[in-house]
Amino acid sequence: MALWPDSIVLAGATIPLASVLADVTIHHGRQDVNDEPTASTCQLTFHDVTHAFAKGFRVGDTLTVTVRDGAAPALPRFTGRITDASLDVDELTAIATAKLSTLSQYVIGATGTWPVEAWSARVSRCFAEAGLSSDLVLQPEPGFDPPLAARDSATAGPTTLADYLTFLAPMIGAAVTDQRDGKILVQAIGARTLGAATSLDPALVEYAPVWTQALPAGNIVTVRYTGDQSESVTVQDDSSIAVYGKRPRTIDTSFTASADATARAQSALARGSFSHWNIPAAPVLAGLDLSVGQPISLSSMPPASPEDPWQPILEGWTDTITRDDWRMDLALSDPLVSGLLLPWNAIPSSYLWNSINQTVVWRDALSLADLGA
Repeated sequence: MALWPDSIVLAGATIPLASVLADVTIHHGRQDVNDEPTASTCQLTFHDVTHAFAKGFRVGDTLTVTVRDGAAPALPRFTGRITDASLDVDELTAIATAKLSTLSQYVIGATGTWPVEAWSARVSRCFAEAGLSSDLVLQPEPGFDPPLAARDSATAGPTTLADYLTFLAPMIGAAVTDQRDGKILVQAIGARTLGAATSLDPALVEYAPVWTQALPAGNIVTVRYTGDQSESVTVQDDSSIAVYGKRPRTIDTSFTASADATARAQSALARGSFSHWNIPAAPVLAGLDLSVGQPISLSSMPPASPEDPWQPILEGWTDTITRDDWRMDLALSDPLVSGLLLPWNAIPSSYLWNSINQTVVWRDALSLADLGA
């Protein structure tokens, strides 16, 4: 069942939406798989406000927008704090930002030495030093949690949680976004799976989404490692270079081991050295309960579409709620970038090696149809 707006909770006071005229726009997650940590935002426009409402309104107040799925309990759709407001005659517009926007206020690493520790342990340490352990939702990659070099405050100096997360995230390609309940998600790209895919009803998609294709992220990948990034490993894909020319990419880490740097470089190369057609955006005419990193299945494509169905990965979305209409604009990424291709256990036993297309490489095996059996 599609969601529907339930209430606005402003400074702890619930404002039932049935009693006000309001337009809501919420940006959640990120637009692209390579974006830096991105805070969620919410814009509320109240129409026909009264003197009493405007007089009592102030920036700095907490804001929660809740939604409901039928008779189920209300769920938060946005949790944050109002930062700006304007009043034009009787139309009041307020802008709020979520927790991630405040992380530059938290100083960490000012004293002592952080030991050599796994990437996930370093993330947890940063939130603990900031006093935000309860706000962290951490999803590390199973099987790849590389140790990071020790950090001495005497030489490195203090930093902020925002700046250090911006350094930590690309080490393993992590998404750092606000959650709807006010917590912060740190999701390693390798933590994603093809499970829990949501199939969109074609009738809910406003129009056929546009396919795009862009040059690959990099076919010569250098990963710098150690505490000062003084060591590096480089891998390249000669077949990709022959097609696209040289496309170098550098990833800075503080990995302690060359083997981990090599593994990261090879993973980035495998996921980013060739291009696919992809659908980067899809307009949906309903409010749906979705999550960053979740596969989305799109079907009933126009005849010329390169894939049907297509299963991109959700990076974020924009909710636009106006009067009785709710529209979600989904931000989607190529599943290859997340390393999510056709899994072995999805191939029927009838697909024998001598019956499939022998020229298909695994990076292009996005559906059973691609195997040509």
